[in-house]
Amino acid sequence: MQEFIVTLEPFFRYAILGIVVFIVVRMLLSLFCKKTTDPIRGKLINTITNESISLRERETSIGRNKSCDIVLPFDTISRLHAVIAYRSKGFVIFDTFSKSGVKVNGKRIDGQALIHSGDEINIGGLTYRLSEGKYKFIKDKSSWLGAPSYMLTLALLFVLNIIIMLLNMYPEGQFSGAVVCVYLGFIALQWIYFLFSTYVLRLNNFELEMIAFVFCSLGLGVVGSMYPNAVLKQLLAVVLGVVGFCVILVILRYVESLRYLRWILAGCALGILALTLVIAEPTNGARNWLSLGGISIQPSELVKVAFVFVGAVTLDRLQSIRSLTSYIVFSVACVGFLFLMFDFGTALIFFFTFVLIAFMRSGDLKTLSIVCGVAALGAVAILILKPYVASRFSTYLHVWEYMDEGGYQQTRTLIYSASGGLFGLGLGNGELRNIFAAAEDLVFGVISEEFGLIISFLIPITYCIIAIWAVVNGKKAKSTFYTLAGVGAIGMIVFQSMLSIFGITDLLPLTGVTLPFISKGGTSIICCFCLLAFIKSIDTRSFANFKPELTPEDIPITVPKKVNKRRGVAGNENNS
Repeated sequence: MQEFIVTLEPFFRYAILGIVVFIVVRMLLSLFCKKTTDPIRGKLINTITNESISLRERETSIGRNKSCDIVLPFDTISRLHAVIAYRSKGFVIFDTFSKSGVKVNGKRIDGQALIHSGDEINIGGLTYRLSEGKYKFIKDKSSWLGAPSYMLTLALLFVLNIIIMLLNMYPEGQFSGAVVCVYLGFIALQWIYFLFSTYVLRLNNFELEMIAFVFCSLGLGVVGSMYPNAVLKQLLAVVLGVVGFCVILVILRYVESLRYLRWILAGCALGILALTLVIAEPTNGARNWLSLGGISIQPSELVKVAFVFVGAVTLDRLQSIRSLTSYIVFSVACVGFLFLMFDFGTALIFFFTFVLIAFMRSGDLKTLSIVCGVAALGAVAILILKPYVASRFSTYLHVWEYMDEGGYQQTRTLIYSASGGLFGLGLGNGELRNIFAAAEDLVFGVISEEFGLIISFLIPITYCIIAIWAVVNGKKAKSTFYTLAGVGAIGMIVFQSMLSIFGITDLLPLTGVTLPFISKGGTSIICCFCLLAFIKSIDTRSFANFKPELTPEDIPITVPKKVNKRRGVAGNENNS
């Protein structure tokens, strides 16, 4: 039997390559397919000329400045006069500190006001009547080739190939049947989730989860080949991650109530970090692990979820400097705790996520520049006052000069990764797996060597494509919170991937962070699935029916021609 497997080993290796590439590429293509109408949320109709301005975006800025979504080039209009935002309760208009103010039905508003269809809005002397619209969504009609049942069947074949390659690694009779059961349990988990999400959660698409499951399969293959006794723990982490994913999706349905969880999660996050700093024992130079009943967890991974959540909820409030200040204080506290733990990789991830979310919401370059400058000075001060911290980065860009000392991991990763070629040496046939932390920090190199450069390069490309999808579709999300949380979450995943991949290849300093969904580590897997829920909330196909829509009005559902917002009175469809 084993001789037969050895003979067909190249076939199984190429089959794995083909299945992974096909599933991931097909899911990415499906993710970008346009399956919803371009929603016309409402129109502003000039009461004198009857010219109309479409409100397509979730938030539409109005002012004299050319950067506004609707440009009104009149002296009575401020540079940024007002913002009309679409919320689950209807339209809300914000007066952004304009000189002449905003009036609704003849009464000047104080800051903001809820507006309904038929209300007259006076903006700097120009009067418009609001006419509300509603979403209409086209049912997801993926081709049979991309249907979830076919993708899950291919995933089953992928795992079976992994099992066969694992059998080839061990002498006959020495491979544990329990490990096989773990992999079959992973397949069962995928089918259970698909049925649950379809018939209970009423979700309409499966692309993001399918990609996550494929990457988890690669990670389970590496863990099973190196630590057979740990593969069950890895599967349990995936199960908990999927459960957390579903729970967060349910919570996100009630976006109006999320603000009440902000202070609770912020307090819990800071409390967990403080507790870790006090009682954690140093592990590889960092105090970032807690041992509970024989189970080790990394609390900072769980805090990532709270960090994105708190930031999105806090900055969801439009034009609020106080909200930005609150998030700055929370972020400084989190990053400060991580620096004291010497967990510099996670501290960088948190800081990057803060800058991304804060900039998306405020666009306040001055404030963010000051924060970045203070952070840079703090980092320099730590390197000066703590020379042994600087020594950890002394081999950066000089790993070949210290290839048997501080650059041992990076040089071996560079050597062995290239030796796998495009198609890899096969699971278990690599040499990098014998280096310390191969399944955790160096897993990208292991994938490159044993599965091939094609699959390894597909991983970061996939993360970047999902990030592009999140940014492109962020404007269509049902809530500002969804946009901030989703883009912040994928930004955190992409930046962590960069630190992991570029760190082990010496393009960035080695900080010892995991590769999302793939590296060995239960807490990391759970965190990644929870972050994936934020990313999924951007998709209007999934969140189309989470809130009652507005009452249908007299707006046609047909989508008008795209409006040129940089010409005259932007959005004037009669002039298009």
